Amino acid sequence: MKEKVLFYNLDENVKQAILTILKQLDVETKEIYQEDASQQMGYLLDLSGYKRNNNKSDNHLVEPFLFFAYFTMEQLDIVLEVFKQANIPYIPYKAMLTNDNVVYTFEQLYTNVENEYLQLTNKEKSN
Repeated sequence: MKEKVLFYNLDENVKQAILTILKQLDVETKEIYQEDASQQMGYLLDLSGYKRNNNKSDNHLVEPFLFFAYFTMEQLDIVLEVFKQANIPYIPYKAMLTNDNVVYTFEQLYTNVENEYLQLTNKEKSN
């Protein structure tokens, strides 16, 4: 499958810079919106067998998030290095598609990544 990046809550300037780079690299992109928080990642990736659900999320997810699908680790490393060279601010909340997280809702994935980030950095969740 073709490489794809889903993104959420990016600053407009950062979003435009990332979209420009990914277009040059022939990577597909899709924006995730707050109203998509209860949707499974498989649905957000437009995979067959996943349908939109009518669940709503009450949590407001505030941090920018990047989700990389169909990348090898080497490709991911290259893309992240290109972002760094282009002076794109570091985005700590990111994940890569796995057999497990394809069934997660975006909110579940976001929360898992947030918890991992907070543990690694010894920070506490801000409300």
